[in-house]
Amino acid sequence: MTLCLCAICGLQAQTIQNGSKWWDGSVLYTAKVDASGEVTMNGIDAHEGGFRFMLSKVQGKQGRYTLTTDNPDAYMPVRARLGWNVDYIRQEGMNFLAVRKPNNDVIWTLVLTPDNLENCINQERWAEQQPVGDVLNTMLLNTTYLARFSKADLRLMRNEILARNGWKFQSKDLQDYFGRQAWYRPVANNNTITLNIIEQTNVQLIKSEEAVPDEDRVSLLKPEQFPGGLADDGRGPEEIDPKVINGEEVYVVTNESEFIASLRPGRIVMVADNIHLNLSRILENESEFRNIPGRRWCSYDALGIGKEPLIISEDISDGQQLTLKNFNNLIIRGGKNSSIEVDPRYAFCIRFVNCEDCTVENLTIGHTEGGFCDGGVIGVKGGRQILVNKCDLYGCGTYGVVLRETTDFGMIKSNVHDCTYGIMELQNCMAVKFTTCDFFNNREYALIEAWGVDGLVFDDCRFFANWGDAPLFSLDTTFYLMGCQIYHPTENLGSIDKAEQTGAKTVFNANPLDKNVKSRNLGPQ
Repeated sequence: MTLCLCAICGLQAQTIQNGSKWWDGSVLYTAKVDASGEVTMNGIDAHEGGFRFMLSKVQGKQGRYTLTTDNPDAYMPVRARLGWNVDYIRQEGMNFLAVRKPNNDVIWTLVLTPDNLENCINQERWAEQQPVGDVLNTMLLNTTYLARFSKADLRLMRNEILARNGWKFQSKDLQDYFGRQAWYRPVANNNTITLNIIEQTNVQLIKSEEAVPDEDRVSLLKPEQFPGGLADDGRGPEEIDPKVINGEEVYVVTNESEFIASLRPGRIVMVADNIHLNLSRILENESEFRNIPGRRWCSYDALGIGKEPLIISEDISDGQQLTLKNFNNLIIRGGKNSSIEVDPRYAFCIRFVNCEDCTVENLTIGHTEGGFCDGGVIGVKGGRQILVNKCDLYGCGTYGVVLRETTDFGMIKSNVHDCTYGIMELQNCMAVKFTTCDFFNNREYALIEAWGVDGLVFDDCRFFANWGDAPLFSLDTTFYLMGCQIYHPTENLGSIDKAEQTGAKTVFNANPLDKNVKSRNLGPQ
C-alpha cells in the first residue's frame, strides 16, 4: 500500500511563521525566520537543554523545506540528515511539520502549539495515559510516545490503524489477533479503504520507528510512569466505575469531582437523583486543572489548536466556567430532580467548543445570580450536532443559549426563563431548531438575536411574559415559525417580516401576560 502526504494530494501547505512554537513530544522549538525565509528552530526540553536546527525554503514547492545548518558538524536533534525534506501540512484543523526520509516516509513530527513547555509536557503525559486504541486513529503521534513500545507492539499498533478501517490481512498471526477483537470488521476489498491524514502519518511514523535501533529510542518520560498501555484502560484515580442502566453503561456521579473525572468522549455521565452540583466548587480550584492530564486551566478562549479532548476551567471576568473541547458522543444526563449550577454571573454553565454529537438532557441548569455581560447557560462554539433535551435553563448571566459558528443544534421540550439579557444569541450558524420549547420571563434587551444564521426554525414553541427595550426578534436572515404561540406586543416584534410561517399556523397575541397560557410541564422529567 502506498501512502502519500504531499501537497498535490489536496493538503493545504503553509509557511512557518516567525515566533511560532513546535512540539515534537520532548522538545519545544521556537521558530526564528529571517528576511530571506531561512528558519532557525531553537528548542528546550524538560531539563531546559538547548537544541537547534535550521530549515531552508524550497523554491517553487509550497510548504516544502529542507534540513540545513550553518555548521556542517552541528548536532541534528531530529532523527534525520541534512538535505532531507520537511513539509508543513495543515489538514483537518491540525498544523504540523513532517520530516521525511528519502523514500518519503515520515520519520519525525512537530505539531504547532500555543502552549508553553510545561503544558506541552502535561499534554504528553495525558496522551500516554490513554488507551492506545483510542489515539492511533485520532491523534498525531510522535517518536517520544512511540519509544515506550517494543518493536512487536509497534507492529501491532501500525496494523491496528488499518484494522480499525476494516483492512483484510494476509498474515495469519494478524488475522488471528484482530479476529479476536469485537470491533474488527474486515472489508472484501482493501482498495476501498481510505486513510485520513492522521492515520497515514501515524502508519509511516510507526514504520520508521520500527527501523530505529533500540539504543536510539529514548522516551521523554519512563514507561512505568504511565498506566496507558496496549491493554490498559487509561482511567484516572478519581474516576468511578460505570453501572449498567437499561442496557447502557452509565457513570453515575454524586459530586463535582466525580462529574469532572468521569467526563470522556463516548460516555454517558449521569447526575444522580436529587443531586445538586455547583461546579464552581471545583472550577475555582486551580490545582484540580493545572498540570492534570486531560484538563486545562486558562484564560477565556485561550484554547489554541489541537484535537485532543480537554476539560477546561476558563477564567472569565468574575470566576471560572466549564468548557469541553473536542468531545464527541458525550451524554450529560440528569436523574430525577438533579441540577447543575455555577456562581459567576458572566460564566457559561457548560460550554462546548469544537464538539460533535453531544447531548445535555433532563437537567435543571442555571446561575446562582444574574448578570449583564458575556456568558449564558449553554454556549456552543464550532462543532456540530449538539442537542439540549428536556432541560430547564434559568436565571443566567445574560442569555439562555449562545451559539457561534456551529451546525445542526437542537433544543427539544425545554424551558428558557428568567435570563437577564435575552433568550438567545446566534451567530454564523446553520440548521438550528427549537422544538416544543417555552421561552418566558426573560429580559432586558433584544430577546432573540441572530446574524448570519441559515435554517433557524421554531416548531411548536411558545414565547410569553418576556419584556425588553429592544424587539422580540432581531435577525438579519429568514427564519421559520411552525405552529408557535407568540404573546408579545405587536409593535415590538422586530424583524417578524423575515419569518416564513409553514406547517401549523402560528398564533400571535399582543398580551404577553395572557392568563390562558398554561404550563406544558416541559423540562426535566
